[in-house]
Amino acid sequence: MFQRFLLKNMQEWQKRASRKPLIIRGARQVGKTTLIRNFGQGFESFVEINLEKDAALGLFQVVGNAQDLLRTIEGFSGKRIIPGKTLLFIDEIQNSNIAIQMLRYFYEECPELHVIAAGSLLEVRMKKEGWSFPVGRVEFLYLFAATYPEFLEALGETVLLEMLSQAFQKPLPLPLHEKATDLLVQYLIVGGMPAAIQTYIETKSFLEVHRQHEILLTTLKEDFQKYATKGEVTYLKAVWDQLPYKMGQRIQYTGFGISPSQAVGHALDILHEAMLAERIYPTIHLNPPLLKKEKAAPKILALDVGMSLFQLKVTPLQVKDRLLRPEYEGGLWETFVAQELMALQTTHRDPLYFWVREEKGASSELDFLILMGDKLMPIEVKSGSHGALKSLHQFLARQGGNIAIRFYNGLPADDQMTVTLPDQKKIQYRLISLPLYLVHWTTSLVNG
Repeated sequence: MFQRFLLKNMQEWQKRASRKPLIIRGARQVGKTTLIRNFGQGFESFVEINLEKDAALGLFQVVGNAQDLLRTIEGFSGKRIIPGKTLLFIDEIQNSNIAIQMLRYFYEECPELHVIAAGSLLEVRMKKEGWSFPVGRVEFLYLFAATYPEFLEALGETVLLEMLSQAFQKPLPLPLHEKATDLLVQYLIVGGMPAAIQTYIETKSFLEVHRQHEILLTTLKEDFQKYATKGEVTYLKAVWDQLPYKMGQRIQYTGFGISPSQAVGHALDILHEAMLAERIYPTIHLNPPLLKKEKAAPKILALDVGMSLFQLKVTPLQVKDRLLRPEYEGGLWETFVAQELMALQTTHRDPLYFWVREEKGASSELDFLILMGDKLMPIEVKSGSHGALKSLHQFLARQGGNIAIRFYNGLPADDQMTVTLPDQKKIQYRLISLPLYLVHWTTSLVNG
């Protein structure tokens, strides 16, 4: 199985003297367990306890203190637990509130012990049961679907990866730009689910990848019954099936054809807690902090672009030759950019935002705003190599900003722009244009 970039964060955690028990958070099937097992190879010993199994769950039913629990786990696993040398992994920790609370005592009584926990449905269970984490006694890392750079790593394209990270300092020759673009098309079809990527590595067959997508979608839908009532499951399946058709669109709950419409909002809340979907919020703010505009329609980001395109029956040729229907073309690239930006958040899970201007007789919508330093950076996404930037200009005119990012299907460029707006106001700004395959390196490329 290919390595995930989050492994570096975990290795840094391993070396820190001040570390706390670590919880890896993420949706089902994104590779948490495989990642932790891979990480465990760097220890002298590795002890895994899966709380989906009743026998393991029973370990946490009667607990005296951390030391007693560790001795019990040693007897259960048949392995010695040596602080500083052993990694203790508690999987599916959402099945036991006692286990969650025990993380505090591991921190206080066994600070040298490396403890990692994971749970796909952690947020769902904790909200449903009213549980809470031992505040200040644990730390978190977030794992999302694999990114485009992780896909390149999996394919063995390490030289190209290094060149992409330096694309502003050393512009890519046109043949390498075209290669990176072709590989991006492959990534969009395969997506970021580890099982799909592994299937593609082994077979190089999109047909086999689609079979894997079918298995993944079926598995995720079958999981709904684990964290929702029978009535909620019906709504969850209906909303989940429609998410790909909402790519890049602002959604109204009535637009799902489900009654009552409040059920759609509740279903999206559950999907968010399961980390299967993210709301992208509209904002009218020009400067930090980012706050959502109340009672304004958001956009929805599904878990994985590859599974979404599979559900839409989109082919590689349609993506490569820009043959998608207009309502999906822009939404596809917005979805990709959103997925890449979301995955950059390794220690937190903040929502993404887009800017709106909704005034009488005029409206604008800018694809993304992200915080860079103490300023909001405006981002426009274009599916082609050209296109008007009217919303971007409206934002800059109001913000008074002098820098913006455009993701597009072209070569890297850094231009000084002078634009005259319809009201004759002039704005001057620096436009950093980046190929869509460089989203992962946005911050370093802009600041470098």
